[in-house]
Amino acid sequence: MGWQDRDYAASPPRRPSWGSPAPLSGGGHSIVTKIIIANVIVYTVPRLFVSWYEPVYAYGQLQAGLVMRGQIWRLFTAMYLHASMGHIFVNMLGLHFLGRPLERLWSPRKFFTIYTLCGLAGNIFFTILGARGIIHPMAPAVGASGSIYGLLGVVAVMFPHATVYIYFLFPLKIRTAAYIFGGIAIFTIFERGSNFGGEACHLAGLVLGVWWAMKGEAWWARTQWRIPSMPSRPREKKSASSFQRKVKQRHDDADLIDDILRKVYEGGIHSLSEAEKRHLHEASQRQREREAGSGRVDRL
Repeated sequence: MGWQDRDYAASPPRRPSWGSPAPLSGGGHSIVTKIIIANVIVYTVPRLFVSWYEPVYAYGQLQAGLVMRGQIWRLFTAMYLHASMGHIFVNMLGLHFLGRPLERLWSPRKFFTIYTLCGLAGNIFFTILGARGIIHPMAPAVGASGSIYGLLGVVAVMFPHATVYIYFLFPLKIRTAAYIFGGIAIFTIFERGSNFGGEACHLAGLVLGVWWAMKGEAWWARTQWRIPSMPSRPREKKSASSFQRKVKQRHDDADLIDDILRKVYEGGIHSLSEAEKRHLHEASQRQREREAGSGRVDRL
């Protein structure tokens, strides 16, 4: 059965829209749900067992001075600690609404990587400010807001006209919301206002999210975080005839195009890595050369 007979050939592939109910592109369980559960557990358990609260926060919260002394795990652990019920509620609510459509668009592994990188960007910026004395080096910081602002930056670039509801009442274009929250962060930092260290984390996460939406796909492909699912190509025997090699190449090309077009159908053309695009181009070129030689063209 050729690729023309597959289910994805029945309609033109399209990029999933914001909030699309499409299944997870990577399969499996939702990483957004797992992150939310992890945050809730880390927040509630130390409060149920009071003796755990102080050591968990003492060894997990972000403090620039201690990070500079080698306690780099704080850059990660601080993302899963929260200061109050309102703090964790707002962050997990933002993760739910911003994260689920992005996870469907990407994959659980890719989403978790970007989510973590945005949080790290915020925490690293906070540490730099602490090292330079702009923030007190032992001032503590906790929260996942750097990651959440990173997701906001991604969505603001990729889906600028999507609508969010501020306080569940006021509709606002998500790009406008990103401008507003980013502007508040910048103003608070320059004015040294309340929580300006936290706003520095927000701003760094937002900037990395915007960068990712604009340049991240090329970086992802270049660093090979995502391994293309290419059909295996066993080494050919030297004794194989030219005809046999051509037949095998044609079958390999058909399987390759079939796999890549299925991926385009499920996740859109943007889901392809640079290697996959190159393989598709090369296979298509070989197909055109075969058609030119035989004088036959398949009708799509």
